[in-house]
Amino acid sequence: MRYDITNTAIEDYLTGLMPARDPVLANLEARAREHGLSLVGPVQGQFLYLQALALGARKALEVGITTGYAAIYLIRALQQTGGHLTAIERHADRVELATQVIGEAGLSEHITIHHAEWPQLMPTLPNDFDLIFLDILRSAANADQAPLALELAVRQLRPGGLLIADNVLCSAQVLEEDAPPLVRGIQQFNRQLMSHPQLESVIIPLRDGVAICRKK
Repeated sequence: MRYDITNTAIEDYLTGLMPARDPVLANLEARAREHGLSLVGPVQGQFLYLQALALGARKALEVGITTGYAAIYLIRALQQTGGHLTAIERHADRVELATQVIGEAGLSEHITIHHAEWPQLMPTLPNDFDLIFLDILRSAANADQAPLALELAVRQLRPGGLLIADNVLCSAQVLEEDAPPLVRGIQQFNRQLMSHPQLESVIIPLRDGVAICRKK
């Protein structure tokens, strides 16, 4: 499944420049094409990897693990920093798939996956994460969940930590004035992160839109 909001030829060009993926990622990409699964893809995966590595992140949180594809990129950075990834996923089938894929990559010892609802679990976690990857905006239950996710993420980040959020441009639907509730929630999420007193933020048009925020 593709959510690209930029020129798809450019996206394909950038993907073509990426080094060949190892068998685990390549097989997952093929599976995604066959079954319509959503993946961040190798360009955004490398972006996540470099952000985590440059930050020297040791404690990272992924909210919405989906397939385990992005998690592999994050974990491979955390391996080098001696870190660990915590993940939250509400769908049992996604937990099963991600657990399988990460196991095949030999990375299981570097991740803890919680099968849980993120609004309930996030407040119980430590508030000293170096990096949080938020990948639940397209699956929000209502217009209030995206802004709630932002506030919880800010609370759980340490000062100087990074919040990275995917799908913030939502296939360009954020341009619509009469948007459906899920998109209105993302519009509010974007307004709040750009004006949040505790954040320094930018939104870049990578794939479906990525927000990068540093907690002051």
